Amino acid sequence: MAINNVLIAAFSKNIQLDMERQLMAPQSSTSRVWSTQQDAIYSWFEGTLFPGRHCVVRALAGTGKSTTIREGVKRLCAGQVRVQTLHSVGLGCVRRFRDNIKVEFTSTRADSLVDKICGNRPPDAVKRLVSKLHTKGREIAPHATKLGDLTSIAITFECEPDEQWAKAGFGLDYVETAALQCMELASQVKSGDTIDGSDMIFLPVRNGWLTKQFDRVLVDEAQDMTVAQLEIAQGVLNDGGLMCVVGDNHQAIFGFRGADSESLDRLKTELNAVELGLTTTYRCGKAIVELAQAYVPNFEAGPNNCEGEILEMADIEGLTAAAQPGDFILSRVNAPIVSIAMKLLRAGKRCHVAGRDIGKGLTTLIRKMRARSVPELLSKIEAWATRENARHQAQLAQATNGRRDAIKAKMEAVTDQAEMMIALTEGAKSVTEVETRVEALFTDDGLGAAGLVTLSSVHRAKGLEADRVFILRDTLRDYNQEEKNIAYVAITRAKKTLVWVGNKREQ
Repeated sequence: MAINNVLIAAFSKNIQLDMERQLMAPQSSTSRVWSTQQDAIYSWFEGTLFPGRHCVVRALAGTGKSTTIREGVKRLCAGQVRVQTLHSVGLGCVRRFRDNIKVEFTSTRADSLVDKICGNRPPDAVKRLVSKLHTKGREIAPHATKLGDLTSIAITFECEPDEQWAKAGFGLDYVETAALQCMELASQVKSGDTIDGSDMIFLPVRNGWLTKQFDRVLVDEAQDMTVAQLEIAQGVLNDGGLMCVVGDNHQAIFGFRGADSESLDRLKTELNAVELGLTTTYRCGKAIVELAQAYVPNFEAGPNNCEGEILEMADIEGLTAAAQPGDFILSRVNAPIVSIAMKLLRAGKRCHVAGRDIGKGLTTLIRKMRARSVPELLSKIEAWATRENARHQAQLAQATNGRRDAIKAKMEAVTDQAEMMIALTEGAKSVTEVETRVEALFTDDGLGAAGLVTLSSVHRAKGLEADRVFILRDTLRDYNQEEKNIAYVAITRAKKTLVWVGNKREQ
């Protein structure tokens, strides 16, 4: 019997819109031949394979995941399919318990909570850190209640007070304690209140407001979701309903922002789910697939894929000369691509760096320095980076294993920002000119546009593809699984040509 109430839980609004377009696409007038793996997935949707069992689908890069999901859902469902972000699902749960809830995507609610908890005692700079931390806490760690629960989040998202504030009694413990109190106050929402985006995840999880609504729940890009988001997906599944979790643990590269990189294995165990796979890519040339097999051995190329090619390029000068509109240039960190972008612009080639929020962070840093000249700006940036990394090095010496990765990532981010600033100031005559460069370079508009060379961190390029991709090889690492995943994601952005630039980094 066909199922009528199906939820496809999307990681982001873009994925939601893409899946809605997939579901609305007209059926082909000719019968399509599906792979054996796709047929097995369709049989699960139809209830003829492993009936009554939940399912985990491991879908590798470029394996036709969206097309497969669309076809499976069409075979399953005779009624209306709801494609929603988990934020939207969470909001629906909140409104079942509190009437007339309004939503504003601003910092007004977060700042108001801080005012109620902190009053006028701490300086505004510290209050802003409390506001940022409890906002991230509500999104990532809604069950946090005790000191230490938010520490890694504070380090990762730059919520630590400067040394001067710590000496005045407003150190990290103060910020975290106040943030936890703000979270508790946020949970006490009343009918008619205005909430924000973080509350959409926080309130239904913290307050136990998840309501069973769907006979089938399909979770897309599960490896990029937080534990809290996945808790919402599980909480809205009806008793006796079935869940299909789709993702690729080899593309789990967002652990630094709270993603549950172990979600596929964890949910397979928790749900006693069967596992099915999509391992044949229709995106990457055969030579590129062979290279990626060093990271994911069961990755396969479709029989009709192009041969593809792997090229070597010794230096950045060759890259600057070779890059053409439509190409991707990828790096593990941002500083090298900013330097290359400046070289491309001087060579008369139009380009942009993906990441509007990165540019916003650089602009904030520039203004924080209050420099009157470019030399003064560079001097203050160097002093800032030295001071911040010394502080984090001291924390690292005392940190437990659970915090060490967050501290190391923060130190890397500080160094990356400082090196980006060095590249951006080259040849600039004023601080205003540096800010103008930041505004012109960093944008999320037109990724992969035909008229531009796109420079991007690997994280920003996830989900995208290009015929030719240049990878700055010496920026990649392989000292843990997430770093290996980053290399795999970088390689599998290339459809026809992958160009290694530079030598392999010494580990």
